[in-house]
Amino acid sequence: MDGLMAAITFPNYTQIPSRLNLTAWRAIRTVVWLGALVVAGLLIAVPDTGLKVMWKGVIPSLPLLFMVAPGVWRNICPLATSNQTPRLLGITKGLNPPKWLKEYGYVIATGSFVGFVILRKIGLDDNGPLSALLLLGAMAGAFAGGMVLKGKSGWCSSICPLLPVQRIYGQTPFALVGNNHCQPCVGCAKSCYDFNPRAAYLADLNDADGYWSGYRKFFVGAFPGLILGFFETADNDVLGMLLYMAVSTALFALAVTFVKVSAHTITSTFGAIAFGIFYYEVGGQLEPATWPIRAAAVALAAVWLVRTWRKEKPFLAQAAAPVVAVAPGGAASRSIANNRALRSGAPEVHFVDDDKTVVAKPGLSLLEIAESNGMTIESGCRMGICGADPVAIKDGMDCLSGISDDEKATLERLGLAPNTRMACCARVEGPVSVALKPDKAAVPSLSKVQGFNYDKSIANVVVIGNGIAGVTAVDHIRRRHPVTAIDLIAEEPHHLYNRMGIARLVYGKSAMQGLYLNPDTWYGERDVETWLNTRALQIDRVNRTVHLGTGEKLPYDKLILAMGSRAFVPPIEGFGLAGSGVLRKADDAIRVRNFAQRHATKKASIAGGGLLGLEAAYALHQLGMRATVLERSDRLLKRQLDERAAHLLQKYLEGLGLEIITSAETKAVSGHGRLDSIELVDGRRLDAEILLVAAGIQPNAELAKAAGLATNRGVLVNARMQTGDPHILAAGDVAEFEGQVPGLWPTAVAQAEIAADVAVGGSKLYDPVIPVTILKVVGIELTSIGRFEAAGSHEEEIALEDASGRYRKLVVADGRIVGAILLGFSKEVAAVRTAITRGFDVTHQIDNLRAGRWDVLAGMSGEMPLAPAVPA
Repeated sequence: MDGLMAAITFPNYTQIPSRLNLTAWRAIRTVVWLGALVVAGLLIAVPDTGLKVMWKGVIPSLPLLFMVAPGVWRNICPLATSNQTPRLLGITKGLNPPKWLKEYGYVIATGSFVGFVILRKIGLDDNGPLSALLLLGAMAGAFAGGMVLKGKSGWCSSICPLLPVQRIYGQTPFALVGNNHCQPCVGCAKSCYDFNPRAAYLADLNDADGYWSGYRKFFVGAFPGLILGFFETADNDVLGMLLYMAVSTALFALAVTFVKVSAHTITSTFGAIAFGIFYYEVGGQLEPATWPIRAAAVALAAVWLVRTWRKEKPFLAQAAAPVVAVAPGGAASRSIANNRALRSGAPEVHFVDDDKTVVAKPGLSLLEIAESNGMTIESGCRMGICGADPVAIKDGMDCLSGISDDEKATLERLGLAPNTRMACCARVEGPVSVALKPDKAAVPSLSKVQGFNYDKSIANVVVIGNGIAGVTAVDHIRRRHPVTAIDLIAEEPHHLYNRMGIARLVYGKSAMQGLYLNPDTWYGERDVETWLNTRALQIDRVNRTVHLGTGEKLPYDKLILAMGSRAFVPPIEGFGLAGSGVLRKADDAIRVRNFAQRHATKKASIAGGGLLGLEAAYALHQLGMRATVLERSDRLLKRQLDERAAHLLQKYLEGLGLEIITSAETKAVSGHGRLDSIELVDGRRLDAEILLVAAGIQPNAELAKAAGLATNRGVLVNARMQTGDPHILAAGDVAEFEGQVPGLWPTAVAQAEIAADVAVGGSKLYDPVIPVTILKVVGIELTSIGRFEAAGSHEEEIALEDASGRYRKLVVADGRIVGAILLGFSKEVAAVRTAITRGFDVTHQIDNLRAGRWDVLAGMSGEMPLAPAVPA
């Protein structure tokens, strides 16, 4: 990990080594917190000793610690420990900080620090009880903030008097130490230091909000004068000290106005001057070590200053590459970084919902840009298939990437206004104005298959299952057959929703809001009779009717089975005990959330390290639990990743705070009334209050089997999606084709279209879909497409890895890409997937691909080029 760190300019907290395990950090925190109480006791009982420890020992050492290893202080500070204790104990209300605190927290912290120095000037250094009151009051205030507000927003990252000084010197630490308090990150603070120590202060200075950056500049401008005035003026001469501050601030303003260097260069210079002044003065009180201390302080400040200056250029380069927020109001209020981005040709994206404009790197998707700027937007498959993220393009449609086959099919299904794009697919190439809420069509927009010769004898079609297979089947039936009656039976009480987003129901606050994938009017516009919360009990093949749990019978000429699948649960002794379950449907997620809140659970285990297991683990982690993934094989996602990619993914997830145990199989669960521990096959026992099993899927084929249809794992179908009964077809997770039940969304969509076509008189054949797996957690995106290993020496593997741990791999056979892994390379996904699904010949580009120039794939075209973003 340390080897990677050297090459990462601005690592986030998941990439920074923690140095010690969490248990060790908590032990040290406890000792330091108790030590603070001891100091408070000394200040009251033995003032002379207490004052010496506090004002001659602890306080003078802090700037040095802030400069050398600020992460150590952020982890062990007794005020931080007080602030985070309610979170650790699960007694915090966890509220979002109010807007005024977000805006003025730093101002309050600055004022508190100056007030603290003024108190020292008028006698605090000589008053033990008052010093004790100040220390205990700060600890109590930090605890109170932690009781009410989430994360560190109630003290450490908002109003702590030490925060302004920490921000100055902690921006270029000599030793990086990862944050071990915020597990998981709850996004409580803007430009959070603990999230990205090296970038946080630069982000503040380059913020689009001139007031936000101005608060920081004011403090660092006044800081040298405050320090010098404290030491050089007489006791109680507060006015004289403030005069020093005023002169320092004026000099800073002159430098910013007339010296042609960046604000970062000037602020870091003033910070180094303040550091030198402080230890020059402190050293004068520590004879005979006075000059060694002064020399060491000046040397350290000089080295720190040069390192701090040097990081601005790569920061601005990266700031122009991802996304930089711009305040409402346009060009006049842009920051230095934003203006540089604009001069370099980076496109603007205007979000009309919040009247917010951002500057983005060309090639990023609207979804990535929105997520990076904290916009509220749903996400699902991230391939344009599920339909979770439609947006309205108000202007600049021709500045977006072309529309892929998958996105085109989804847009046709949704039937929204012509200006709709899927945010995950629309990549920005020029200025765009977008609304995150899509526009409705002026009149219902129903796609039709022109010239389709539908079977007029098909008067009634029944579809069992309201997942993506069932809804796709209904959609394509209506596109082909304008008059047949369609009944859609759904056992769940919900219309089609984003199953890939149900993990959000575990840790989010908006319940089902935003998860529904079709507009409310979608079913009525297509004249579909929907039976929600209704079970199909029996299929009468002789009379061609479906018996419902309500007592009704539905006649059919064609029946499409799309019942999907359920979670497969291997034999686990005691499974079913309160606290054990699965995460497959929306109601499962809601139950998990309710159980976790009702019992204040802290430890969870997930049996299965596949895609569903990892998503479930991260959801529980987001809810504040210690989540442990138990994978029975030797690595994660063994069917989707090679050994190297699995290793990198595991390290990344462990950095987020997940615990991964491989070669671990669950044998039994135990507890008194509800789960308290699980036992593994090898005899190990783990404490757990929640166990979710994610060991694969099991097709819901019982209804078909009871009707006498041929089944294996699923309902057996041919390439026309027909079962052994010519009147019954099957699609999606319930269907088994050539021995395969992939259980993937794109497969369900493709099979459902075939089933619908054949059901009403068509003759399409199913061509198996290349499997695509996508995992999205904070900070990284993983995509696996097709095969991930070569079948022999006649095939080539192109595997590339960069210093930050990102990894990408192609498998090339007969001049065509047949598989890929992309870990942290979201921009390349669309082009790679298109090249694979369309079978582009990459023979003449193989050298570019080996060299990592995969952007050449985006410029290729096949028999079916992308549709233009603006309809011809």
